[in-house]
Amino acid sequence: MRVVMRTMLWLVLVATAAVLPAAEPSGPPWPAFRGTGDSRVKAAHLPVTWETRGRRGGSWTVRLPGYGQSSPVVWGNRVFVTAVSGPEKEHLHVLAINLADGQTVWQRDFEGTQRVPDGDTVSRGAPTPCVDAERLYVMFESGDVFALSHAGETLWQRSLVREYGEFKGPHGYGSSPLLADDKLIVQVCHGGPSYVLALDQATGENRWKADHPSQTGWSTPAMFDHDGTRGVIVSTSGSVRAFALEDGHELWRVTGIQGNSTPTPTVVGDVVVIGGSSEPTRSAPPEGMTTGSLAIRLGGQGDVSESHVLWKSPKVSAGYASPLVVDGLGYFVGRVGTLLCVDIQTGEVKWQHRLPGTAWASPVEVAGHLLFFCKEGSVIALKSGPELQEVGESTISATDVVYGVAAVEGVWLVRTGRSLVKIAAP
Repeated sequence: MRVVMRTMLWLVLVATAAVLPAAEPSGPPWPAFRGTGDSRVKAAHLPVTWETRGRRGGSWTVRLPGYGQSSPVVWGNRVFVTAVSGPEKEHLHVLAINLADGQTVWQRDFEGTQRVPDGDTVSRGAPTPCVDAERLYVMFESGDVFALSHAGETLWQRSLVREYGEFKGPHGYGSSPLLADDKLIVQVCHGGPSYVLALDQATGENRWKADHPSQTGWSTPAMFDHDGTRGVIVSTSGSVRAFALEDGHELWRVTGIQGNSTPTPTVVGDVVVIGGSSEPTRSAPPEGMTTGSLAIRLGGQGDVSESHVLWKSPKVSAGYASPLVVDGLGYFVGRVGTLLCVDIQTGEVKWQHRLPGTAWASPVEVAGHLLFFCKEGSVIALKSGPELQEVGESTISATDVVYGVAAVEGVWLVRTGRSLVKIAAP
């Protein structure tokens, strides 16, 4: 078993400057991609700006095996994270790390079923795990799905590529699994036969499988509950589709769109916000297709492209990070770092701001503050609202790309390609 070495940083992040007032924490700490699905966190003591200086305050950095683009998840005093290694990403790694001191509690290593040459333009350990009180669920671009106990024991595993065919596409696989009631939802949308799969959380057996048009998608499915209907929303290049959580039948769809293959849908009330890129690519969208972001009113049946789309706009672009919605305003980060604040009911742009660079990590809101974690390590804090209000800028001591974040009481956890960084409140 590879040993995860805890490194001594010459620069360590210590929270100072702006620490939020007390608020009652609620819910699981950070159980999945984007926490509970909206990238919003309640915390009594969480820094929104910090200084980079000598090692203090319980902050730490741990070196991880291989490389990973997944976000950390947290349950209790444990942080769970994944990575891959090897020239064909054939080695799969799952780690449990002690939140207090960064020590590795356990590490489990597996061999991937599908092997794809590693490189900078393909996914590298991209799916974020999810965790509940009983199990940790992990998925890799090799098509392997595992359920582990909190002690690291393998409870069940599936090889989707053996069962349904290899994943096809030039950039790999990046969708994260979703916990929905007693099901684990897995979205496999690629260049081959595509599908959405609901697995039994306890056994890993199929509860249902819904075929999907072969459309590229790295986004993660999102759950909704509207007018007595519970379902999951899947956003892939070309369409947005909703499937019934109970049995997987298609509820509704929106078609004629493009560029929406990466950001995860954000559900707020009776609206789902879909991030899409409208920035230049090597080819123009096909005739009849529109690029950019949009908002859809939940409900309806069949094709609701005309009846339920509130707005769609090529001016509102979201590249890699998923839109963040707070108090009726959506925050969209484009591929070059242009941040837009948009009314989610009308699509009206309230303001725009240029970040220091693009962001692959999705932004997070805490107590009216918005934090944007840029790819190269800058962290921009703003206040949410219809007018631009800057709070401050901080830095992550990272030597490679910032991919994802998690927030729990008094702590930020930042995932870079090769490391996990803890930023602790003083």
